[in-house]
Amino acid sequence: MEERHILATYRLDCVTIQELDAQLEPDLMSAIRHPTGIPPLVQFLSILHFQASGPFQTTVAMASGMSQPMFSNVLSRVLSALLKHMHSYIVFPQVEDLPTVKGDFYAL
Repeated sequence: MEERHILATYRLDCVTIQELDAQLEPDLMSAIRHPTGIPPLVQFLSILHFQASGPFQTTVAMASGMSQPMFSNVLSRVLSALLKHMHSYIVFPQVEDLPTVKGDFYAL
């Protein structure tokens, strides 16, 4: 895929997707129990697409080659894996930083 198509579909660039996939792979790999299991990258990209586009689970599930119940299970697994790593990416300001944050927000 071209980078612009990746950004439009997943709302993240290719490098960020690869970095996140590498972090999440151990958690998502443990969910594969048999040869027909869904590869971690497919799980992750399916959920990114769902979060970026907001359609019904059934639509994304079909595009990803899985049933809606399987997609629901994958959604739960991927979101749980993302939660384990969220503190590396989401940082809330400290109380003493709030006046600066408020001022910067107001300036926008």
